[in-house]
Order: sequence, then structure tokens, then C-alpha cells
Amino acid sequence: MLKANLKNALLGAAIVVPANLMSSTAMAGTDLSLMIWDPAQLDGVQKAVDVFEEAHPDIDVTVEQAPRDQFYSRLDAALGAGAGPDVMWQSSRASYYVDGGVIEPLDAYIERDGLSLDGYNPTITALYNFGGTQYGIPKDFDAWTVVYNARVFSDLGIQPPSADWTWDDMLRIGEQVKARSEGAVMPLYIYYNWNNGIVSLMQSMGGKAVDGQQGTMDSPEGIRALGMMKDLQDRGLITKVADSADLNSVNALISGTIAMAEVPSWNLSLLSRADVPEGTFHVLHLPAVDGKWASDTNGLSYMMNANSRHKDAAWELIKFLTSDDGAVLHAEGGAGLPANSDPRALQAFVAANKPLAGLEDALAAQQPYPRTTTAYPAVIAGQPRINTAIMSGFYAGEISAEEAAAQIDKVLDEALK
Repeated sequence: MLKANLKNALLGAAIVVPANLMSSTAMAGTDLSLMIWDPAQLDGVQKAVDVFEEAHPDIDVTVEQAPRDQFYSRLDAALGAGAGPDVMWQSSRASYYVDGGVIEPLDAYIERDGLSLDGYNPTITALYNFGGTQYGIPKDFDAWTVVYNARVFSDLGIQPPSADWTWDDMLRIGEQVKARSEGAVMPLYIYYNWNNGIVSLMQSMGGKAVDGQQGTMDSPEGIRALGMMKDLQDRGLITKVADSADLNSVNALISGTIAMAEVPSWNLSLLSRADVPEGTFHVLHLPAVDGKWASDTNGLSYMMNANSRHKDAAWELIKFLTSDDGAVLHAEGGAGLPANSDPRALQAFVAANKPLAGLEDALAAQQPYPRTTTAYPAVIAGQPRINTAIMSGFYAGEISAEEAAAQIDKVLDEALK
């Protein structure tokens, strides 16, 4: 569907500011704040904000990019004090803020302005509907790809992976890189954590981490997925998990010290902007396991602070940032894969990442499922325990895959009670 939409896009379409974005004297002298976390997407957000401000000369929008590891602590402190940004990004934790009463319901605004939610990825739209009330308008959605550095393969004299590659192909090619580079190049970076890496393998095999409000890691699919991921470490095809905390896989891919790396859609612009020869980077879907290559998806939304003193202006900002034109501007400036389904938005995303060969096909081949922590937000509280106490011990060889699976299920069951 993505590929078909892209081919039908209106090439070269210009951004036209809609009439309903014209300045209103009722909003004169309004200062709005917008809080985001990803520096890689700042330019894209700012580009859309700049066009909004041109249409609203009496509204000033300050974009604050907080470090990801500080975003929620800053947000909690501000919202808890009855302050905070007028508009903010939200993700899997949105339900906590909705339950806390600090997020403005948007149904009245949507109905008043006749905004159709049919123009957005329905999976992402539904993530921000709680109890039948819409609290967020989708900004983007996640796609997971593997990017390989063609120069590394050429230098080593190794045939790079093909578009229809499998997990066994990845192992074979990884062993070749390891042998021919004599350890100078790490063959692979793959998301080895529980939520993104392990569960995606399970999904590819037809399993799932949670079923009927109970953890189901202790299943043939879960145990096999754990074993497959640890096997990558034990073979030396990925860096030892205990030593991976400071590894920047995108920078390593750019420098050529990693041959292949799993890269989420929101980081693709970092590769597109890299100072490397044309044709360096090629994009593939995840390697197939049993004929499938499932990957988790989530998506950001724009939400309004229930305590904002400028709610009408904040809504106008949200409405534009998530509009057809706003989505195009985000993509052109370097942002995530738009959740807006206007074909121009997808076309703009692919065009902005033109240096990445094969991107169109890799996006069209996605087999997404809702991320476990997104579908079951209660699980978020147990994630640190899973990733530290359980997964670290598993990768260190202190517990078996069966023991790890049983311990993960215990955490999941406790969280889902």
C-alpha cells in the first residue's frame, strides 16, 4: 500500500497554507510552547512550525527539544505543578497522562472543525483514543529497517544481502564479514532488547508476548526467539550486550565499523545527511524468519496540555502540524514516517531520504504489529526489570532461555493484574 501510494503521489506538489490557518485577532500576542524529545527530528518540526507562524504572525511558538532521558521527568514536574508545554509529543505513556487528567480531550475541537480522522494511520489513531475519547492526533508511525554499508561489503569482497534475505542469510553474511575483516568490522547491530527485538522474532514465528492479559514468553516461539538473539552474541556477530550501552549504531554504520544495522524510521534522516559517497547505504526489510519479518510499530501524537491558557491556539497548532501540509513539511525537514496518509507525505519522506537506496521497497514490505508496551501500557512499569535483572542475566549466560522466559512471564502477569 505504501509503495502504491508513493507512485500515485503528486510529484512536486507545493505547500499551500489553508484558509483556516489565517491569523485571528482573538489569538493576538499568544505565546505557545511545544515540547519534543528527538534532536534528529527538530529540523522537521521547526520547519512546520515556521510555516504555521507565517500564517499566524501574532502567535509565537517556542519549540523545546528535551533529551529523551529527561523528557518525561521534566514533563511530570511541569504538569504536576499545573504548568508545562501547551502542546507536546506523547507515545506509549500517554494513558498515564490521560488518567492523570492533564491531557485535553480533543473531540469538541475535532467536531467543531469537521476534522476527519480517516486521513491518518488507523492503528496510530486508535492508540490515542481512550474510553471513546480522542486525546491525540497522530504525527508518525514506526518502521524498522536494516541498512547496510555497501562500501564495507565492496572493500571486503562480500556479496551484500538481497532484498528477500532471511535470518540464515544474515548469519552466513555476518560470519563472512567477521572472518574477512579479522574483527575490524562488527558484522551486525540488531535490536536485542525484549520489547523490540525478542518479541518481533516471536511475532514472525506466529507467537506473541502477551495473550489474554497473560505473559506467553514461556512458549516455543518465545524460547526460540531468546535463543536466536543470544546466538548472535555468542557467535560474535553483535557486540556483547553487556558492552553495548554506549554503542551508537548509526555512527558506526556511517564510519564503516559496522556492516549492517537495524535502523528505525525516525533515525533514517541521520544516514541521509551523512557525508558519505553516493550509494553507500542500502535499506532492506528485517530478515525473514519462517517466511515472515514482523516488526513492532508505535507512533507519536501531538497532545494538548489540559492546563494550557491558549487552548484554541494550541489546537490550531496541532491541527496544522498533523495536516497534509504539516506532514509534508515534517518529512521534508527530516522527521519520522508520517502517520498522515496523504500520498504527498510519504513521497516527501522518501524524497528527503533519497540517498538511501531501496527505501521505498523496504517501507512497502513492512509487516507491523502494535508494540507490546503500546498495546498493553501496564507492561511499561515492568520493562526495566525485564531488561536489567532478567535479560542482562540471560545474555551473560547466568540463566537459560527457559528460565528467562518464565521470569519475564512473571513480571508481565504481575503488571497486567
